[in-house]
Amino acid sequence: MPLYEYRCTKCGKDYEVIKGFAEDADHDTCPDCSAPAERVFSGAPAVEYHGTGYYSTDHRKAEGHKGE
Repeated sequence: MPLYEYRCTKCGKDYEVIKGFAEDADHDTCPDCSAPAERVFSGAPAVEYHGTGYYSTDHRKAEGHKGE
C-alpha cells in the first residue's frame, strides 16, 4: 500500500498516511486539529551525476589487463 504525505491547511502540520489504492488519496483530515489536509507532492529524487559519465568508469577494464 502506498505512503502519502499531507499538510494541514490550518495548523501546517506535515504527516504521512498509508492508504489503499481505492481510497481518496488527494484529501485527508489532520490528526491534531481535524481540519482538512491536502496531499503534498515530493520533488524529483536528489540524484546528481557529475563528471564525464559514471558508466564509463564503473565497467572499464583494469589497466594492463590483456584480455586473457
